[in-house]
Amino acid sequence: MSDFPIAPEDLQRLAKLVEKHDLAELRYEDGPLRVTLRTTAPPALATPLPLATAMAPPVEAVAASVAPSGIPIEAPIMGVFYRSPAPGSPPFVEIGDSVEKNQPIGMIEAMKVFSEVLADHAGKVVALPAESGKLVHPGDALILLES
Repeated sequence: MSDFPIAPEDLQRLAKLVEKHDLAELRYEDGPLRVTLRTTAPPALATPLPLATAMAPPVEAVAASVAPSGIPIEAPIMGVFYRSPAPGSPPFVEIGDSVEKNQPIGMIEAMKVFSEVLADHAGKVVALPAESGKLVHPGDALILLES
């Protein structure tokens, strides 16, 4: 038995979905398992491999690991997530900080409008899965709390 959290044949099936639907990225979550597959080149620029050497689609496993456990504070809307209120300012929260319910933990910019993201429960910050300045989607974990 392998320590790898996903079977190679399951990873291959996900890679085939990326190739079949010409996706730039595919995210798969099953409980604590999170896998992200990205193409190595834009689909239009990908060079087809000869059939004899094409054992796998042109994708790389970017992340296939058990995510840290905790209570997620999720993105309520799609937009660009920021960990601090302004460039050069300290982040709203860091790993190890205690967070109170309704405390700001970040901001999301959508259509040139900035909205504070408030913690919906209290706890200690154990992980910061969302990167500052990156696009987030509704339901993406921004921070993880331990109660």
